[in-house]
Amino acid sequence: VGTGIPNPVRYMMHVAVTLLLLLSVRTSGFNLLATRPTSLSSAAIARHTTSPRLASTGESHQDEVVTWIEELDGTMCGVKPHRELSMNILQVSRRDFFGGALLAAGVYCSTGTVASAYTVTQAEPDEKETYAEAQKGKGPLRVLWVGPGDLKGVSKNIFKAGNEVVALDLRKPDGKDLKAAKQYATEHGYQLRFEKGDATKLKFEDGTFDVVVSSMFLCQDFNPEVVVSEIRRVLKPGGRFGFYEHVEDIGNVIVDKVFGDSSVIRFEAYPEKVNVVAGVVKKV
Repeated sequence: VGTGIPNPVRYMMHVAVTLLLLLSVRTSGFNLLATRPTSLSSAAIARHTTSPRLASTGESHQDEVVTWIEELDGTMCGVKPHRELSMNILQVSRRDFFGGALLAAGVYCSTGTVASAYTVTQAEPDEKETYAEAQKGKGPLRVLWVGPGDLKGVSKNIFKAGNEVVALDLRKPDGKDLKAAKQYATEHGYQLRFEKGDATKLKFEDGTFDVVVSSMFLCQDFNPEVVVSEIRRVLKPGGRFGFYEHVEDIGNVIVDKVFGDSSVIRFEAYPEKVNVVAGVVKKV
């Protein structure tokens, strides 16, 4: 820009050029959550084909699933290859372009209006803190842990003493792992039991649980809106759902489509550092 142009005009021209450049990019910061591996230094990334842990098994998508294996807790997340996501990513990026600008400022507008905005804290999400927030309240609480895999996640000390934890997964963990997890729970003052089940069709009655939690699970090969709707159904009124995930536009699914803006207790993301979003919502 020429030096003869007044500073305010020059500034607006820089802003306009920046916006045009950003509009030409095919993915936003949040969309990249589903298209690049996590940048956590402790995570090992591997490509595999796998069947979903908790999805309905009527269809096989083994050739289409990319699995990210997190050494952190041994859980697996599958997403479709980039070629199948490209169209959706383009549409979401343009729709949420200005929402992304607000995210950088700490606010996310779910429908493009200030009235429906909820706060997104720019912070590196912490799984243990997220679970602790979800379990706030007078105990003992009944907690549903969806998609625990081999149950080794209990070693992170993520459940409060006095609570009853029901771990649900499509496949039963190894007997040795199950025994070790139960022993850990007993030593830390809470009950833990495993139940085999499908997260797309939870077998529990409405309003069964005070809390539901999940980690790196909603990226499985199923419709996350179906699972989140089931989670909301089995929560008691005022019950909380704590999530720690790396899924494209997961806030749109959990908040906008299922729980609602007024449900948000906390929502954290820092896409420049890690491909993880975490938060706690309540059933209102």
